[in-house]
Amino acid sequence: MFSYGGAIGAPSPGTILVFYPQDIESLRDGRDVWLDGKRVDDVPSHPAFSGMVNELARIYDLQHSGEFQDTMTFVSPESGNRCSMSWLIPRSADDLKRKRRNSEVWTSQSWGQLGRAPDVLAPYIISLYRSREKLSSVKHPRCDFGENVVNYHRYCMENDLFLTHALGDPQVDRSEQPQNEQRAQREEDLALHVVEETSEGIIITGGKQLVDAAPISNATYVSLSATFTQRSDPKFVLAFSIPTNSSGMKILCREPVSIWSGSYGHPLGVPYDEQDSMLFFENVLVPWDRVFMLYDSEPLRRDFSAGINFTEWGNLCRIHERMKVMTTVATMIAESIGVLDYREVSAKIGEMVMYTEMWLHAMDGVEHGAHMEDRGVMALGSMTGMNIYFAQISARMVQILREVAGSGLIMQPSENDLASPELRPYLDRYLRGKGVDVEYKSRLYRLAHDLAVSSSGMRQEVYEYWHGGDPNRNRINLLRGFDQDATRSRIEDLISRPLAHG
Repeated sequence: MFSYGGAIGAPSPGTILVFYPQDIESLRDGRDVWLDGKRVDDVPSHPAFSGMVNELARIYDLQHSGEFQDTMTFVSPESGNRCSMSWLIPRSADDLKRKRRNSEVWTSQSWGQLGRAPDVLAPYIISLYRSREKLSSVKHPRCDFGENVVNYHRYCMENDLFLTHALGDPQVDRSEQPQNEQRAQREEDLALHVVEETSEGIIITGGKQLVDAAPISNATYVSLSATFTQRSDPKFVLAFSIPTNSSGMKILCREPVSIWSGSYGHPLGVPYDEQDSMLFFENVLVPWDRVFMLYDSEPLRRDFSAGINFTEWGNLCRIHERMKVMTTVATMIAESIGVLDYREVSAKIGEMVMYTEMWLHAMDGVEHGAHMEDRGVMALGSMTGMNIYFAQISARMVQILREVAGSGLIMQPSENDLASPELRPYLDRYLRGKGVDVEYKSRLYRLAHDLAVSSSGMRQEVYEYWHGGDPNRNRINLLRGFDQDATRSRIEDLISRPLAHG
């Protein structure tokens, strides 16, 4: 867990300070982080990471405030400690409602910008917990995989760890299917795989791409993917978790979207740059008690594909918040330049409202479809269609915001411009809005710029398209799982009879 213990800068007035072993200081643990060709010696103080580090610390501390404690935490039945609601294993419909309220706090506090917030990653471990018996059915002389999952969930819960999630393989050559033996041989040095087993654990080598927030995470969870389960060689099939500072693991960060040497200001980009990363594993040791699956994915394959989102309120609530923010910003922009009453403009913003309301109803639907599984865990209803839906309409909402805002997204004064005595009279005259001054209008437009134009906004848009998986693959899976039997039977009966005529 992060807290303001050792934070960079001072917290806002009224913030409740909490001190845990897993505070900001814990990020100074020798992790091997690289940015722009240089190793980062002090991750939490670096401007590429400090914004999100401090913002996460602020939200973590809300869990122990008088206002949010009961919403964001629960009392562990084992230890009696307060633990994050994100780690609660839902045993009832009420538990699911409690987890939804917690996710709504996380997403509203972060404006729907964090695709891999701590609240989003916890369900992945809970999904493994759900499959603990199947994991235990895969026998290995060194450990019990199901028992490892149970113990790891308890450890994460009691320490409120912030996990990152490594899933994708290096994007080198995908001209052949993953189960192809030639591809397996060609990618042996690329895709993550087991090099050898030792008495201490497995030794792994290979790469993983697009690992969000890796530089500031407590641990890295590497999970099975649809590609992994199809590998012809079992050495590619593994799932585990290790500390982010594990020896032999390098973290390569992309160009930050949050650093700006001037004063233009990025109200979303600076505090919520998740910093996507590439991980390089070179003979990394994974202890036996942190291995969750090895060589054989068959017992878990169906559970993995169907259950990965079964408690994932975090992502659904985040998307709803993002929709609300974009819709409201578009409305405020239209008001600030006097075009809200234009028929075309109000119709476009009304379209955004339509998407937002449909998403809320869909969230209520998956909650209504919740059911108790035979393994004693409450599962939400299907949400595969929702992931596909948002991948399609997210770009449309961004486009509407651009159309409403118009050319003002291109040119707005900076904070230094606003503070200039010589420039200010010109800004007051030429850049004010309808009933609003230049400061209000320019800052509102800069917020819209961060949502729809900036490098932060464009990174977010690419993320929204892919975060739920390949949309085409998801559509195919949705078709394969869609029950058409009853309707098909009625249609076959209809067309089996002579058509009435004359």
